[in-house]
Amino acid sequence: MKIIKKLVLIISFIFLPLGSGLHAGENQAAVSVVDSLHQALIKAMQTPESFSERYVQLLPVVENTFDTPVIARVILSRYWNDLDETQQSAFIERFDDLSISNYASKFDDFGGEKFRLLGQQELKNGRLVVKTELVKPDGEAVRFDYILHEREGKWLIISVIANGVNDLSLKRSEYGTIMENDGFDVLLAEIDKKIKALKSSE
Repeated sequence: MKIIKKLVLIISFIFLPLGSGLHAGENQAAVSVVDSLHQALIKAMQTPESFSERYVQLLPVVENTFDTPVIARVILSRYWNDLDETQQSAFIERFDDLSISNYASKFDDFGGEKFRLLGQQELKNGRLVVKTELVKPDGEAVRFDYILHEREGKWLIISVIANGVNDLSLKRSEYGTIMENDGFDVLLAEIDKKIKALKSSE
């Protein structure tokens, strides 16, 4: 099944209704951000129309739950300040496009997978980890943790860890290598290739 095979490689999840799963002192606002993304993914999977329809459906949710500008700065790290404002905006736009395309491509089928809330952990600088696990139809559980921070009164996702693998760290390494060896234009071209491949996968 496509979604099971690629779970560790994509930032894509489904969440159970939260109900009374929170304990005293846990941050409902942060969990609600994660839950809103998951509800949209469930809907996309349960109504698998065309790629473009899923893309349009998921676009506003991804943009409202992830802090892409912060993610972009972290991924490009020391290279970020070498870019002008136009280049920075172009990278943020491409990264958003890639993330949404990933969701629209991979979340096109539903087999009964569900996510369960495990709890939260406070990190430095006011950040939170929302801990979850994926429960597959056969009962196997896979761990997924979200790192969120608060910006302008709203909690936003800045990283996802799947079975101990941090997607942000993977992209930082991959994109940093391209920037070091080939430069910014080549990086954008590589991202565009991935987006095109995802959009033409159906």
